[in-house]
Amino acid sequence: MDLISTTSTTSEAAELKSFSDWFSVLSRTNSGLRLVDVGVCVLVGVLLGLMVLFVHKFTSDEFKYDKGLGLVLVLVPAAEALMISTRLTIGTALSIAGVLAIVRYRSTLTQPRDLAFIFISVAAGYAAGVRYYLVGLIFVFICAVVAVIHAILTIEKTKNLKKTLKIAVPESIDYDGVFEPVLQKYTNAHKLVGVRVISGGTLIELTYSIKIKDAKDTKAFIDELRTLNANFKLSIQEYLPAPF
Repeated sequence: MDLISTTSTTSEAAELKSFSDWFSVLSRTNSGLRLVDVGVCVLVGVLLGLMVLFVHKFTSDEFKYDKGLGLVLVLVPAAEALMISTRLTIGTALSIAGVLAIVRYRSTLTQPRDLAFIFISVAAGYAAGVRYYLVGLIFVFICAVVAVIHAILTIEKTKNLKKTLKIAVPESIDYDGVFEPVLQKYTNAHKLVGVRVISGGTLIELTYSIKIKDAKDTKAFIDELRTLNANFKLSIQEYLPAPF
């Protein structure tokens, strides 16, 4: 009976030792770092990403803010911190985190500032991964200050607004110089950046980049243009850089 009890106790001890060894192995990464250390790096990466997200949202136009990109700004630092903290090659980690984020948004990143925020989140994740937490915090704070100052300085005002003007005119009208007097009257600067034939060749669409003197005069500006283009289609849109 004692022999059986001793054998059982020995077996239980062996099982406990085996479980302890298994848990010890489980609690370490392949490079010997404890999971808790990696977890702290990832958590700091998430917190820095949330800071970047807040700044991006605060300084973005409410109609242009992309929630999907906001999620990327939070997850990229976490993934970057995980890869760096587990001793993944620095070049590989930066490439994976940065390039994948950019490739995902290659067709929707219409603003250079969005690309800048992605790189900020990648850098923040790197700082968290190498455990330079304070450096990462200071870096994100400096970037936040710069972004807020830029947003304040470039806030849209009622005067000297940059817009894109599109005017459709019948192909029978000689448009050269027809709109110049009106454009000079209501804009501080204007430039013809595009001409294309539409509606099967019956209309010509002129595209101008303009700076309106005062937004309050937009209605009068449109009315005078309509009298010159025979009341065909005309639009003033948010400024779009000329593709050529």
